Amino acid sequence: WYQRRVREAVVSTQSTGKSADQREKLVKAERAFCDDKVQQIIDLKREVCGQTDKGFVVINQKGVDPNSLDALAREGIVALRRAKRRNMERIVLACGGTAVNSLDDLSPKHLGHAGLFYEHVLGDDKYSFLEECDNPQSVTILIKGPNKHTITQIKDAVRDGLRAVKNAVEDQQVVPGAGSMEIAIYQALNEYKNEVRGKARLGVEAFA
Repeated sequence: WYQRRVREAVVSTQSTGKSADQREKLVKAERAFCDDKVQQIIDLKREVCGQTDKGFVVINQKGVDPNSLDALAREGIVALRRAKRRNMERIVLACGGTAVNSLDDLSPKHLGHAGLFYEHVLGDDKYSFLEECDNPQSVTILIKGPNKHTITQIKDAVRDGLRAVKNAVEDQQVVPGAGSMEIAIYQALNEYKNEVRGKARLGVEAFA
């Protein structure tokens, strides 16, 4: 499964035409420009995937016109548009590859990889999932619950657990808790009582 992420620069344009013919020429020129960009993506997909059944996904921060979407779909290419910048950064960390600003920079070395891509509806929203990544450096934890209060509690618990693991990895130290100290003392006293004789041993057992 191959994935392509395209991040385009923000460009504001304005065109004017004095006649219907000029406007028609402008529309055709714009269509030809878009078709050329679509063909670049199709050519890359054919180069990388060949005649295999591998999928190919394009994720773009800007819009994609319907004609381009149809042309890509006919080649088995899924195009996602209007992705948030933060999500684009996470996708690069999860799947590898790099985000590019121009289709002229398209090459296989910029591609990321994920074993599975699918869309799923949760409530009123549709989400896209990328799974089975080779070496993900970013992941998403999906939290579900019957109400907002429960989801908030689960979210807080997950956040606390992740922070605890992060601190343990970074500090290379762990402070025992949750009664672990008392358990350690109990085990040590049980071992020590075997060295004690007489009534003193009963005292050790009682204290433990």
